[in-house]
Amino acid sequence: MDWTKAVALVVLVAVVGLFLLSPGWAWADDTASGGDGSDDTGIQVAAWAVTVPYIIGKGAFALGGAVVGGLGYLFSGGDSDTAKTVWTKSIYGTYIIRPEHLRGEEPVYFLGKADKSEAEATPPPAKPTPEPAKPEKK
Repeated sequence: MDWTKAVALVVLVAVVGLFLLSPGWAWADDTASGGDGSDDTGIQVAAWAVTVPYIIGKGAFALGGAVVGGLGYLFSGGDSDTAKTVWTKSIYGTYIIRPEHLRGEEPVYFLGKADKSEAEATPPPAKPTPEPAKPEKK
């Protein structure tokens, strides 16, 4: 893909994203709080502005991780744990930056983490049994 097509694609995605967003999202908290909402609107616009380039990078990283995980599955002889390790780190994580992320109330996870249920379901690694001590020869 050449440079002009890449720029056109990014602009197209941004414009479509603008039209798909509901206009009420920016004023949802204003009516409930009774304030003028200038802070909320500003941080929501900032979150959107940060999300656009972030989601492009995260999406590319996830796509690359999906391919690499598939190749890992293929070259490991069908070992799904190998693929899941790559897929978990690359595909899971934060895709959309929200105002809570910008305020520092929630962390942004570029690299994904396994769910607690998955982490608990996998047994801990087996510990090697210690060999009995051999008496010393004199």
